[in-house]
Amino acid sequence: MSNGTFATRREMLCAIACAGLCGRSALAASGAARVLRMIVPQAPGGAADFTARLLAEELSRSLGRPVLVDNRPGGGMIVGTQALAMAAPDGNTFGMVFSPHAVNQALRHQMPYHALTDFEPVCLGGHSIVVLVAHPGFAARSVAELIELARRADPPLQFASLGIGSVSHLAGELLAIEADVALEHVPYGDSAQVYPALIRGDLALAFVTLESALPYLRSRRLRALGITSARRAASYPELPAISESLPGFELVGFYGFVAPARTPAPFVETLSTEIMRALQTPRISDRLAAGGLVVSVAPPAAFAGFLRQQIDKYAALAKRTGITLDS
Repeated sequence: MSNGTFATRREMLCAIACAGLCGRSALAASGAARVLRMIVPQAPGGAADFTARLLAEELSRSLGRPVLVDNRPGGGMIVGTQALAMAAPDGNTFGMVFSPHAVNQALRHQMPYHALTDFEPVCLGGHSIVVLVAHPGFAARSVAELIELARRADPPLQFASLGIGSVSHLAGELLAIEADVALEHVPYGDSAQVYPALIRGDLALAFVTLESALPYLRSRRLRALGITSARRAASYPELPAISESLPGFELVGFYGFVAPARTPAPFVETLSTEIMRALQTPRISDRLAAGGLVVSVAPPAAFAGFLRQQIDKYAALAKRTGITLDS
């Protein structure tokens, strides 16, 4: 894209963003000063917040307007996502969504918004790596050995997750179904509770994010049995995929970007282009990879299809297991 083309598109975007308040004759320059708000439905300090702030810095430069990260944690990410759904579709607000965006739609009957129709998909960013870890003394050293062990176990083997309905929980349920074994779920509030229990030997297995597990794997206080992605991650080729022992197994923890429904198409198009470009720059992609996040971008239409696929997958899993997030 040439500088001239980008400048024209940016002027168009700014004019649309200001049209509701300033009229269609507003100058692009006045729109450029308006803050672009990125709602993140998680608390500051985690991997999501880190990703958002890296991206905000890059977008501020490329779009020529300040980008503010607005953390709105709570309610299984519903609080922040609802705020995004209710924001004015004026080109001044967009936000991050994660796997719970699809999980909540599939596993809850009462939702304050619809994960597909109340948002404009901007782009897929990529996915987090979910890994099955074991205590170093656990008898199985691979997923294939784990499956054989689980078939003989009485009572069933236990696995920890990061909460009911989390991707780590659903990964364990999917493993049990696909391998036709019994596994007992033990939900924990967060990874800070899971790792001490694993290291003490209170339980042998857990599905966790690679980002949080890396210090324990590197110090050999835990051992990785496999990741839930369809294939090995390029950044961590030493970690086998569960699908190598259980063909077809896949469950991803994704992250992506959406805007309120009816946000002008030129804004969505420009934002999608700039986010995908930014995420693929080595400065950002390398730093995300170091924390266990994979960059794998897709434009709006492809991201919309991906979201529908994820919702359908979790709905089918819920039907098979009876899992629900309704209180």
